[in-house]
Amino acid sequence: MNSYTKIIRNSFILALSALCLGFAAQDKKQTPPGDFYDEISRLNKVFSEVNRKYVEDVNPTELTDAALNGIRNILDPHTTVFSPKDYESLKVSMEGKFGGVGITISLRDNVLTVISPLSGTPAFRLGIRAGDKIRKIDGKETKGLSLDDAVSKLRGKIGTNVTVSIEREGVPDLMDFTITRAEIVVHAVPYYGMVTKDIGYIKLATFSDKTTSDVENAIKALQKQGMKKIILDLRYNPGGLLNQAVEISELFLKQGNVIVSTRGRTQKTESRARKNGIVKPEVPMVVLVNQGSASAAEIVSGALQDWDRALIIGKTSFGKGSVQTIFPLDNQGNALKLTTAFYYLPFGRCINKPENGIKGLKLQEEEEGEEEEETKADSAKKDTVVRDTFYTNNGRMMFGGGGISPDIDIELSPMPWVVQVQERMAMYFKFAVKARPGLDKAGAKVDANWEVPDSLYTQFKEYCMKDTNFMKVKSNALVGVDQLEKSIIREQNYMGDSSKTVTDTTLAKRLADMRKALENKRDAQFDENKAYIKDGIKRELLTAMVNDSVSTAFSLKRDEQLKEAIKYLTDMNLYKKAISAPAKGASKKAATKKK
Repeated sequence: MNSYTKIIRNSFILALSALCLGFAAQDKKQTPPGDFYDEISRLNKVFSEVNRKYVEDVNPTELTDAALNGIRNILDPHTTVFSPKDYESLKVSMEGKFGGVGITISLRDNVLTVISPLSGTPAFRLGIRAGDKIRKIDGKETKGLSLDDAVSKLRGKIGTNVTVSIEREGVPDLMDFTITRAEIVVHAVPYYGMVTKDIGYIKLATFSDKTTSDVENAIKALQKQGMKKIILDLRYNPGGLLNQAVEISELFLKQGNVIVSTRGRTQKTESRARKNGIVKPEVPMVVLVNQGSASAAEIVSGALQDWDRALIIGKTSFGKGSVQTIFPLDNQGNALKLTTAFYYLPFGRCINKPENGIKGLKLQEEEEGEEEEETKADSAKKDTVVRDTFYTNNGRMMFGGGGISPDIDIELSPMPWVVQVQERMAMYFKFAVKARPGLDKAGAKVDANWEVPDSLYTQFKEYCMKDTNFMKVKSNALVGVDQLEKSIIREQNYMGDSSKTVTDTTLAKRLADMRKALENKRDAQFDENKAYIKDGIKRELLTAMVNDSVSTAFSLKRDEQLKEAIKYLTDMNLYKKAISAPAKGASKKAATKKK
């Protein structure tokens, strides 16, 4: 098949893409819409001339990809075209299962590293550990191998074998493990447990095919443990399947309650609870959300908020109120993910933020440009623009177009700079890998009740101070001193002194004193945050030496938003006040707008 034939084959979808590029580059007021099929013909003629007469050969795949990438310029950031590889990854994430070995991997210092083995999987049973460095896969070096390529090599047909060569801390030679691939199930509920004697907690990570069954099992297990109140954690949940969002909401609502409706050019649906939930209406409930809660997670939290079934605590969610549909494009595995509708919460609220909507990126850029040109008076006036207002079942006022706003907004305490660097550079993880052999040799019983000794804290501090990359990272204050020094040098050069250092001895001494004081502050921050650092060490050792569940349960003890949820569920007067109808005299409305 020649290049021209390939181009013609893809012309239908390319027509849309090229038009997107063309319209995005021109003023929409000056570009009247053309006949769709006339535009296809025009596009084919352009491609034909390019194919036959362009000064050099044109790769049709590159041309196609460039055109398809332009779709986002006029549509929305959630519409995209998947390559066969990307489409396969999407299906895996939605199905929640694949053939593999059962490890979570990442690149640590450019080395393929095991972050954790999944409990019960082939890799787990063979004894592969967190921190193991994968140096070879089936005899081939992994140096320079991308993360995606490594995942592709480790996944495969169930029942087939793959051999990995592991470098382990404390072991002089590489260790070869031949692993038989099995079906790996990615659980939508990575953790659940009791956080007090009567409050159950469920962490819901994604909405895939098995989400509802995972949540149902968690609820039933917690009910057997005496759960009388429940916390559903949707923080950093990016969403997933719409039908799973409906079924999860159904677990907590009454039969007949509207959960969500969708409206688009070719579809209009409404989903209601088909039966009473397995959690009774009188069971107090909190849902945790943050800026990483999106799509299906917002449907669940929004439906429960609209029906006053749960108190929403945390930070405002992402604001993705659109529905995407997957359309296969050919037999090679290419597919189009297209936004086909907006979804609306039970009482008419659409929480889609402008930048997540149709022509969202372009609209956002235009608004930012307009804001720069406005005067302060105009900006103040713009801040008073009326937003669509809606009311919950109890009559509490809610706003549309801006994500799910929590009923209780929780500001997290700022993380000290030195701790931020430790977390960002995975210093706790790397130290746990290094410390484990010594703890194993000493027979240390690392469990939920184990306390990190001061000697291990001191070792961690020394480990950080000896790490070249860690010590290279400067605080904002130190960067500010560097910039100040450069400004002084530029000024003295302007005055005729061409030295590359600060020549004024008084200024030079003050700069040196500031640097020394800030370096001392970094050292002091270790001891100021000793409790946090000890918790970080324990968290990673629990993950490596026990399991993720024990580590998660330990980490939750520091969770400020979770503590707030427990506070409201412990004090029923506080809970009822937050979720009840407004003061007497306030009128209850639904799906109305401010005038």
